[in-house]
Amino acid sequence: TTTLNAALKAKPRNLVIDMGNVSYIDSSGLAVLIEAMQKVEKYGGRFALAGLQENVKPIFEIARLDQVFRIYLDVDSALSRE
Repeated sequence: TTTLNAALKAKPRNLVIDMGNVSYIDSSGLAVLIEAMQKVEKYGGRFALAGLQENVKPIFEIARLDQVFRIYLDVDSALSRE
């Protein structure tokens, strides 16, 4: 979260979170991502997630967060669309 907070402080136009190395996420992790997305959208930026592992995708789907977040296969795809 230190790295994420530093990125948020810089207020980038596009913030893509590479989830490729995340093999598990719980409700507190989801809350951090939701809060980050809200902060980015508040200042007019765009927030996206990239590279969700197969075992993490169902967590987003069950919580219907796959309809809330912009989710891309990989960082390159996210950057080319954002």
